Amino acid sequence: MLVYQEVIAPKDSALFTLKVFTEVPLDLITKCLIEECFAVKIALTKTQKKNWLKASNVKFSPVKISKFIVTSSFFANTVKQDRFSLTIDASLAFGTGHHYSTKFCLELIQELKRRQTSPLTVIDVGCGTGILAIAIAKLFPSRIIAVDNDIHSVEMTKRNIVVNKVAQHVKVYKSSGLIGNHLNSRAKYDLIVANILYNPIKSLMRSIILNLSNSGSLILSGLNVKQARHLKEISKQFGLKVIDERKEANWGALLLRKIDGKRAIKLSY
Repeated sequence: MLVYQEVIAPKDSALFTLKVFTEVPLDLITKCLIEECFAVKIALTKTQKKNWLKASNVKFSPVKISKFIVTSSFFANTVKQDRFSLTIDASLAFGTGHHYSTKFCLELIQELKRRQTSPLTVIDVGCGTGILAIAIAKLFPSRIIAVDNDIHSVEMTKRNIVVNKVAQHVKVYKSSGLIGNHLNSRAKYDLIVANILYNPIKSLMRSIILNLSNSGSLILSGLNVKQARHLKEISKQFGLKVIDERKEANWGALLLRKIDGKRAIKLSY
């Protein structure tokens, strides 16, 4: 059983460190899958048991991303609590602001604010800790849906939206995408955020376009630079225009806008 995970992205390196603590040894297949999905090398070592949830909150020290300050509940009393303060506990969920993919999303959300774009309806696909949904709720008068296919992430998001006092603006559901028991498949969103991985993003693109309102905004992250470049190159085929982008340490993210009246054509990857 997985009891703790930690992702660290050093500023001076194209690699990041994924620490996974388990109560039983990782088998070779799981190890290989983690290495392939996250582009890392894993070294297995034994360690003493301790409260890894508490340890993770202590480890995630406050981080400033443009105007946002992200901290765990352990450090919450050390920062000013306002609309730019995000109190995020991670447990098994992804998204503390320490990794480039989340950092880029928070920067691009603030870019929307700078451009005076105010989305009324939002869906965060692969919400993890709920950090992006919470950030949006603090900046915009939006009705937000946060979804994840992992129950631990769903529960952690529910907890974090209460801590950040935005529960009245964010609904959280377990779902693998934009279609689920609690979701309207025909709903139109002014902003869709997907901080996941390249292959899931590709598989979801058609439903993303169908559910994105005219002139709606789309933030895609969790991509390496090559993957982000590919999505940028084919964006016009989806009726999208690149508005802004981020690149650092081999990670990339895109902010796109749907062009009114444009329809996606048949794609070949």
